Amino acid sequence: MRYLTGEHVEVGDSVLIEKGKTEGIVFAIVDTPEKMNQWGADETGLLIESKPFGLVFWPHSEIEDPVIFCNRAQSTSN
Repeated sequence: MRYLTGEHVEVGDSVLIEKGKTEGIVFAIVDTPEKMNQWGADETGLLIESKPFGLVFWPHSEIEDPVIFCNRAQSTSN
């Protein structure tokens, strides 16, 4: 799955939702029928963890208010 700007989505990415008003972190990528069933989703999208809302599902089809990529989490492994 990719952001509208073309970057590949990864778990841990810092993103903005609500037209850039709310910060969040990609918690899960729901991009297969199995993951849709696991999360109870009717379509593909992202689970985003944000402080004001907790865990929210943002459908990939939402082009009027897309998830905005900010930056990628840095690996902590040595």
